[in-house]
Amino acid sequence: MAPNTTLLMNAMDSRTRFIVFGVGACLGAFILWFFNQHGKPAREHRKSVMVSLSLPGMYYDSAVQQKPLFGHFILAERRTKRADGTLCRELITGGRNRFAEDGRALPNDLILVTEDYALGVEPAEEAKVAAVSFAFADRADVVFQARMRSTWKWNTLFELKSDQSYEHHSLRLRDVAKLKGDDFFALVEYVRHLEHLGPPVVSASLGHIDWKAEADLIRKESGQ
Repeated sequence: MAPNTTLLMNAMDSRTRFIVFGVGACLGAFILWFFNQHGKPAREHRKSVMVSLSLPGMYYDSAVQQKPLFGHFILAERRTKRADGTLCRELITGGRNRFAEDGRALPNDLILVTEDYALGVEPAEEAKVAAVSFAFADRADVVFQARMRSTWKWNTLFELKSDQSYEHHSLRLRDVAKLKGDDFFALVEYVRHLEHLGPPVVSASLGHIDWKAEADLIRKESGQ
């Protein structure tokens, strides 16, 4: 066989191997992507179930039975009389367990429990709560109209995390384990101040917990 013919065949074999390898790699990547996309909803569902289960049952029981919360887990409390004479009771409690990616236990998330009472009803273990809501007391989301990171004066009690646009900020209380008394309400009050500030603040909110949706999910998963 002529040398030129041998070189041509070797070149064709190399090209064929390269094409086969490329097609195989693309096919493998597509299969991995396909299974990852189809498995994502299941992973997200399992995550939502685990998040719901991490809220202590006493919160659900209290909300369903319309009973106020009392106990050693209450870290701070305050009561406010509204203009119409009804009373609002706010509680900061230890809440969901948190863990680092390596499994280390982290300080519990703090929960803000807001109990509303009808006119003439005072908080007591046997009293009836007219309405109850839950939110995270140690984290908040703040959105600005434009970049404000370099000019905005943040309270030093908070840790700040911003996205790439610098318009969206996540706030979290620092050193939760060291907080005492009204310091637990620091982020709650700060967010309420920002809510009424107007431009350049677009929105400011604590992380709301939809306990009804979570309770429904738990019942569904447990077959109740």
